[in-house]
Amino acid sequence: MEISIGKTIKRLRAEKGVTQEELAKYLNITFQSVSKWETDAATPDTMLLPKIAIFFGVAIDDLFAVGDVNHFETVDKILEEPGEELSDSSFLYAKRYLVGLLEENAENTEALRRMVDLYKKRIDGYTEIAGRYSEQLINTDLNNHQFHQTYARLRGVQWDYEPIGWRFFRFYDNFIKKYPDNKEAQVNLHNAYVQTDRYKEADEMSARIADEITRVILKGDTLIRLGREAEAFVIYDKLMNDYSNDPNVFLEVGERYRRLAERRFNPENYANYFEKAVQIFEQSQKLLDSTMNPPPCNPCFSLAFMYESWGEYEKAIEMWEEIIIRCHKDFYDVGLDWHTEMLESLKTKIAER
Repeated sequence: MEISIGKTIKRLRAEKGVTQEELAKYLNITFQSVSKWETDAATPDTMLLPKIAIFFGVAIDDLFAVGDVNHFETVDKILEEPGEELSDSSFLYAKRYLVGLLEENAENTEALRRMVDLYKKRIDGYTEIAGRYSEQLINTDLNNHQFHQTYARLRGVQWDYEPIGWRFFRFYDNFIKKYPDNKEAQVNLHNAYVQTDRYKEADEMSARIADEITRVILKGDTLIRLGREAEAFVIYDKLMNDYSNDPNVFLEVGERYRRLAERRFNPENYANYFEKAVQIFEQSQKLLDSTMNPPPCNPCFSLAFMYESWGEYEKAIEMWEEIIIRCHKDFYDVGLDWHTEMLESLKTKIAER
């Protein structure tokens, strides 16, 4: 038999020996609201469910004694709630119910679909909020590369061409008018134009960038996007030849080959991209070792992640061991925990083969 949450509250209140006024005072609402619940004239806001459960000393699930259909309807209403940020109480209620269903049947399609929608709603809300804070952050330090990169990712500018929200263009269109020579904004706008196939605008933005190396790198990115990898490789080779002592040039070009290798959309060539990336990263690290003291080990990180992506765990372990040694020798021991965790994770993967 289906029992409404209002009738459950009425029963629990009677068992506890409290009045509607006492419950209402605890919840900071009117006693008329409690009365409406108990007569099924209204239902409690989902945000109140945790407090109601605590008041009566029961689990949230115990407030509901209804069939799956009504539970699903409640979850659907939560998913349809307006606003950017899903309340914690609504999220926890929906999650608790759906997890329970999946524990009974891991292939419950309706529960899985709603679970995906639930987390996506929370992610979308948090991403939007983070994006707005990121816009404020950029304006506190106009040339901070990390701040601009974080904002670009939040707004969807990725190598894999995820959709870009209109807010991204609105923000940077206004930003670039105020700071027309800001390189970080120029690069982000160029990438967004390419990602949305607006190549004329991308070329115009690239022409405004003062740094030649950046312009060439972006030109190569555009050619790759257009499927003209061979032309891009010619540009990259010339760039490495012209700046043969610049480790950052090799690092940037190596990243392009790594991304191509990891996408693996061209089975005939991705192995070649992988080998090329390895060679270029190794050269970048050699240049860093010969020109800086202590030398950064960014190419080693790229190699470690790339080897792991390809399932070459032994080589990945070698790179992480080298990174740890370099950090001990040239930098400091603090913050090495996650390096060690990566190392142990790889060893576990090998043992589980």
